[in-house]
Amino acid sequence: MSYFPHLAETFSELLASIANDRVLILGHARPDGDCVGSQIALTRLLRQQGVDAVPLNAYPVPKALSFLDENEPIGLLRPESLDGSPMIFVDCADENRVGNEASQWIRDANFLGNIDHHISNTEFARMNIVDATTAATCEILAGLAFDFGWDIDDCAAQALLTGIMTDTGRFGYAATSSRVFDLSARLVERGARPHITTQSLYENEPFSRLKLLQHFLASLRTEFEGKLGIGKLLREDFLDTEADYEQTEGFVDYTRSIRGAKVGLYLEQRKRTVKASLRAENADYRVDQVARQFGGGGHACAAAFSTDLSLEEVEPLVVQAIVKRIKEVELSET
Repeated sequence: MSYFPHLAETFSELLASIANDRVLILGHARPDGDCVGSQIALTRLLRQQGVDAVPLNAYPVPKALSFLDENEPIGLLRPESLDGSPMIFVDCADENRVGNEASQWIRDANFLGNIDHHISNTEFARMNIVDATTAATCEILAGLAFDFGWDIDDCAAQALLTGIMTDTGRFGYAATSSRVFDLSARLVERGARPHITTQSLYENEPFSRLKLLQHFLASLRTEFEGKLGIGKLLREDFLDTEADYEQTEGFVDYTRSIRGAKVGLYLEQRKRTVKASLRAENADYRVDQVARQFGGGGHACAAAFSTDLSLEEVEPLVVQAIVKRIKEVELSET
């Protein structure tokens, strides 16, 4: 059985171009489970093929994902860490996803490879291995590793399974396919332990996160006859609870879990920017296109953006854009 035959040729060309060479494995800003899992797994898989792979990220690995980083640390991307080596991006829809400042450092670098599953991917590298029908970049990497008959050690297997689990919402999102379950089962056979990911990410909550969640839940409201769920956090919420920004992972899902909500919106006020996350009931709502209006992107059902506009400025604009999108979907269904 071949999982990704349509990606095999490009992946072979990518491997041939870095044989016995040095390559930098870059991930996106504010890395999540799929990003960290992809960076670690690809690094270990390439090293088995004789490639000197070096994982770098402009942001530190979140504490909740440190159980993956222990055996294969991801270095901090800085100007001095760039040595002219070619780069392979994972889980990045475009080169700017590495972070605003970091994207300037790498502006003239060799964008050799791009492995991703976002529908908004711009195919910015020389060799693009992109499949928007997949649930996670880790799903692509796991499938290709099995297709090429590579030995997946327990560390890589754990990283790949974690990426798949997080980007499928623990196998609950619409993109979860029979292929996802098949690959996950084979990763468990290779040493991945689902309970380790579950305990580390979902059963190890710092009290500050739970206090922050209280603030967030208190902010929930609906718009447009309950079809849009909205929640937000202000800077003072973080100060009051002594919580970190990374502790908001998954909060946006509460906005979509409201009965009757077709789209969920989470707004997070930071010192100089506002971060927005969007979730949709299904791919018809194309929230990636909504996010793109504000300089972001993502998946048809899950997207995000950051803006220099104030919370007071951006909130009515994004609400208006989402309501317009919901109306368009409803009109197309009549």
